[in-house]
Amino acid sequence: MKFLGKKWKFVTIVYLVVAYLYVIVINDMSISTLLLFYAGFLALTIILFLGTTIGIVGIIFQSTFNNDIKATKLYKISYTLKTNNANVLSSYGLIMLKENNIKKALEIFEKCLTLQPYFLVDKIVKCNIAICHWKLNNVDKAIEIYEKIMTDFANTNYDEDDEDADKTIIEDTDEIIVTTNSYVYAQDYTTLGFLYLLKKDYDEAILNSKKALILDENHAPALDNLGQIYYYMKDYEKAEEYLKSALDLKPHMADSNYYLGLVYEQQENFEEAKKYFDLTATCNINALNTVTQEEVDNKLEKYN
Repeated sequence: MKFLGKKWKFVTIVYLVVAYLYVIVINDMSISTLLLFYAGFLALTIILFLGTTIGIVGIIFQSTFNNDIKATKLYKISYTLKTNNANVLSSYGLIMLKENNIKKALEIFEKCLTLQPYFLVDKIVKCNIAICHWKLNNVDKAIEIYEKIMTDFANTNYDEDDEDADKTIIEDTDEIIVTTNSYVYAQDYTTLGFLYLLKKDYDEAILNSKKALILDENHAPALDNLGQIYYYMKDYEKAEEYLKSALDLKPHMADSNYYLGLVYEQQENFEEAKKYFDLTATCNINALNTVTQEEVDNKLEKYN
């Protein structure tokens, strides 16, 4: 079926042309007859690729109606029917990742890679595989994968006339060079910075977070990164500054609210700490957050 899927676009084009020539040109039949031929071919396609068809319906439910519950059910059926559609698999894997079903997500993403998806999907899937390894407590593997992603995709051919192809900034006498193109985003450097934070390699964590801000000075997750980094370095003044900047841009970021609460807790400003822990509880928290629901619940129990 995988081989057939690769050839089916060609088969479809040939069928459409041959059907038109046979029905309209040779036999001078009506348009309605041609449409019947096309409908029959469409029905055959749906039957042959039922798993993919169901998965695409799932994508529609997720992207158009924001109905992740319905989409997940459809993705699960599609996966059971052995779909080989990279977009369906990557969407299903991401939902499993957010739901903290990490091993299942990793299984789905690794299957997706075997399909040799087109360039951008390939990158997204590899990034998500790295995140899976982080959630499985294999941070070294996650960093290894992400560093390779940055090397492979930052060096991809791009338009030499693109003004944003290379960006350089001088800061604190250190030269930070960011090589980028339309495939490398601020979020990539942010994620890599966070992974180095987990390893307590604060220099690399800060460097990559600042690279993210070079690409997008208003990238709130990078500011959140720096806030968390300085919190763990016990520089609470800087941590407060960066976390507040992140929340100015995105007030409902659970991680920033939580860590700002931790900062105030260390400063013994317990009233403000409680305020931000309460705010954290109003945010959406899933497996992609750096803070867990359990940690938030523990703080709520302590302060309420």
